[in-house]
Amino acid sequence: MSGAAATGLGTWLADWLPLALAGGVGAACRWGVDASISRLSGRVAREATAGGRQRRRSGVWPLWMSRMLRMPWGTVVVNVTACLLMGLLVGWAADPPHSGTWAATALTVLGTGFLGGYSTFSTACVEGARLLLAGRWGPALVHAALMTAATLGAVGLGLAAGAALR
Repeated sequence: MSGAAATGLGTWLADWLPLALAGGVGAACRWGVDASISRLSGRVAREATAGGRQRRRSGVWPLWMSRMLRMPWGTVVVNVTACLLMGLLVGWAADPPHSGTWAATALTVLGTGFLGGYSTFSTACVEGARLLLAGRWGPALVHAALMTAATLGAVGLGLAAGAALR
């Protein structure tokens, strides 16, 4: 292998491999968090409706609450935590004390790689559309509003916390 080809391969490995690996780890984490939250919210929703009308009539679990528990909460949790972590990372690395080559690398590998693999905006949109197509207008609107407000709030909180860590 020629020196130029070896240098090109070395640059590729140094630049792209950590990014790709971080993206894969982020995707695996997303799957784990989403599956865990979905299992938990599904179990709580089943328990809420167990006993049928008697439990709902007693006021322990109002019908609207059991329907809200069947929303795609895993994706909400994933995207809110991703926004919080991205805000924290950007807020921390944005100023001169941390704005060197290693900070740029951290932003690329952790922000673009890990958090890019972890967060899932397209899945959130598909889940909102599925709620609409199923005629579940209330949960669809709550899902869209909650996702927007919570992710923006999480980024803001992360930016403030990251700036405080500088």
